[in-house]
Amino acid sequence: MQTITKTALFSNKKTGFNILLFVLLYVILLQGFYLYVGITSPGGKLYSSFLDKYANVPEWLTILIAKTSMLLLKLAGYAVYQKNPANIIMEGGGGVNIAWGCLGVGAMSLWAAFITAHKASARYKLRWILAGIILICIVNILRVITIVISLHNHWRYPLQFDAHTSFNILTYAVIVAFMYIFIRNYKAQSYKQ
Repeated sequence: MQTITKTALFSNKKTGFNILLFVLLYVILLQGFYLYVGITSPGGKLYSSFLDKYANVPEWLTILIAKTSMLLLKLAGYAVYQKNPANIIMEGGGGVNIAWGCLGVGAMSLWAAFITAHKASARYKLRWILAGIILICIVNILRVITIVISLHNHWRYPLQFDAHTSFNILTYAVIVAFMYIFIRNYKAQSYKQ
């Protein structure tokens, strides 16, 4: 009769993946981000002016996505401007405000937790995490650009399927495809320790 340990319930030795670690990290990363947003937002109970001024990662990510989207729209010939660092407005109407929930942190948290939950070297995991986060940011920038253009041109979508929803679906499809590539590479590298 085979004995099943707690570790065996949550970790698959064949794949080197720990499901409990994956779920735990995902929750910690996602909720930790929103906690950090609260810490770096003036008016909050736990507000830190130091972190707001010198380590406001949510604001930096917002600026990165907004400025890159705006630059690419300008390069494509569109007249766009910003009223604040978190929005993009196209002349003649239509624009977006990038909220904390629009930064792709859920997707980034899912990706980072998925990679970290595999048994591999820290360097190997870090490369994959960074590649995935860069890819998610690129897809997010393309999503913002498409939303601005679709609002400006008054594109019609069936039912509740709009540019926001469609690019959320695309983002997770890209993540699933990238997970598949990671797993194939992971198996080929035999990172089972």
